[in-house]
Amino acid sequence: MKIGQKKDQLLVVDILTDSFFENPSANWVVKSDSKIRNRIRELCKYAFKTSLMRRGVFISSDRKGAALCYKYNFKKNNLLDYWNQLVLAIKAIGLSRLPSILKREAFLNSKRPKSGEYLYMWFLGVSPGFHDGHAASELKDTVLELSDKQGLPIYLETSIEKNRRVYERFGFEIFDTWHEEDQGVLVYFMRRMPTIQL
Repeated sequence: MKIGQKKDQLLVVDILTDSFFENPSANWVVKSDSKIRNRIRELCKYAFKTSLMRRGVFISSDRKGAALCYKYNFKKNNLLDYWNQLVLAIKAIGLSRLPSILKREAFLNSKRPKSGEYLYMWFLGVSPGFHDGHAASELKDTVLELSDKQGLPIYLETSIEKNRRVYERFGFEIFDTWHEEDQGVLVYFMRRMPTIQL
């Protein structure tokens, strides 16, 4: 496993774009039009930049998988964060959809601890054709070890039933759900408590 650096942006964005192109939640966030793949790519680029500033980009040793997971309150937003958010709004979301996306994000954030003392797993993806389990398993082990060493729970959301079952096998539990009625998407709010308490 390798800690991601700025030079890894293209690799990570490629992996995540391929992994999340058909993800219902990712498709709900971006504007749905003929440019949807590029819009998903912009979302993944934004996630990479945000996670990189918080030391939360991980790449599997075979370079076929990537995870974005960071301590939520690692740093406060700065001007670069706000600039990246503006670029995301213009290139991926669409300004007309921004109010509904901000409302959604506020709701998602309200489900996590207000202290910010947790790890947030935003994305974990593996390149298509490399689902032998090695890359995903290595990244999963890295994130769980990080949680245990820091004594911090991990929070995530998923709208994929198969992923929910996988996360449950890794010790995550569902603590709430949300049905996005306009898209017919069911979001699972999940968390895993550290096995070593500090």
